[in-house]
Amino acid sequence: MEEWAVSRKQIGKKQRFEIFKRDGFECQYCGATPPGCILHVDHIIPVALGGANDEDNLITSCDSCNLGKGARSLNVAPLTVEQKAAIILEREEQLRGYNAVLDAKRDRIESDTWRAIEYWQGDVDSVRHEVFASIKKFIERLGVHEVLDAIDIMRGARIWGTRRQLSYIAGVCWNKIRRAEQ
Repeated sequence: MEEWAVSRKQIGKKQRFEIFKRDGFECQYCGATPPGCILHVDHIIPVALGGANDEDNLITSCDSCNLGKGARSLNVAPLTVEQKAAIILEREEQLRGYNAVLDAKRDRIESDTWRAIEYWQGDVDSVRHEVFASIKKFIERLGVHEVLDAIDIMRGARIWGTRRQLSYIAGVCWNKIRRAEQ
């Protein structure tokens, strides 16, 4: 028998039960619960390394995790399954919020694109994909009001034909982008 095992102070049944109760009768390493496992009280800082039977140094562990850990030290108790679940829920909540913002932005840009096309052409039923994509790109970079302004400038130049009008609008928008970047 090893020397430290002889001098080890036993953990009483009451203290053992209180540790199990505090940890929700669940292995704090892997989440296992009875009857699928036998629970033990593990020392975060092993007795062999000077760990005591203080409540802050004790943690609920299943037989498999306790034997796997052995006499290695853990300076901090691992997160409980409940704490891990709370972190995951918080991440999911943030992700839902982030996705809602991105969806709202996408919807706004699409709505602004249709608004600009309707302002330009009146009829939005026969809009070609490249027209939509170009106007959308400029709205993303400049905002809808700058694109509406580019449409007004094109109208003042009296350009005819959808392709030529789109090229003119694109030229005005690229000039606006270059000016903004200087």
